[in-house]
Amino acid sequence: GSCVLTIQLSDDELCEREEAEFFLLLTGSTRRHVSSTLRISHDTLQLVCPAHDRCESVVVTLCSLDPDGLVRNLSSEQMCFVQDLALDMAQFLVSAVGQAEGTEDALLLNECHIPLQECEKMDQSLALAFKHLTLPPDWSLLGDNNEPTPRETLLHFAARRGLQRVASFLLQQPGARHALELPNRDGVTPVTLAQSCGHNALLELLT
Repeated sequence: GSCVLTIQLSDDELCEREEAEFFLLLTGSTRRHVSSTLRISHDTLQLVCPAHDRCESVVVTLCSLDPDGLVRNLSSEQMCFVQDLALDMAQFLVSAVGQAEGTEDALLLNECHIPLQECEKMDQSLALAFKHLTLPPDWSLLGDNNEPTPRETLLHFAARRGLQRVASFLLQQPGARHALELPNRDGVTPVTLAQSCGHNALLELLT
């Protein structure tokens, strides 16, 4: 999702529907998306591709809306949604929560794997992936532990890199209030971590 799709109109479509509005219908196995288009020239349309909930081929149908209100299906093609790195990372982070062993290393993630200069881009793509990820039933930021001990949480992960959009999503999830107050093994909470790293916008969100 969030990439730009470009559509080239044929001569027949231009001649017959100069005043029509165009939109795209994407039909998957469980979801349908309807997206309006922007006409950037007399024969070219663009739109932002919606995010989908799974990797699969979908049917993409170009439709027109005539001034008289008549909707026409003009053409159809297949398009494949593929799983990207952001979705892989989101699934990995969700699965790491509550693991008895290795959670600290999993959530710290060596900086060489995620360059700091890429954090803004990562924030956008990872937040989008989290939004469209189906979380396990009864999933919580604290895992299954009713009496959490000091540890790294996903809020620590977001605070360390200034991931404001990701943190905004996490704060809406079960266990967020306790995770926000939970220190890691160094005694540092997500709020303190955001402050020490100079992520002022995120600090304001967390407080």
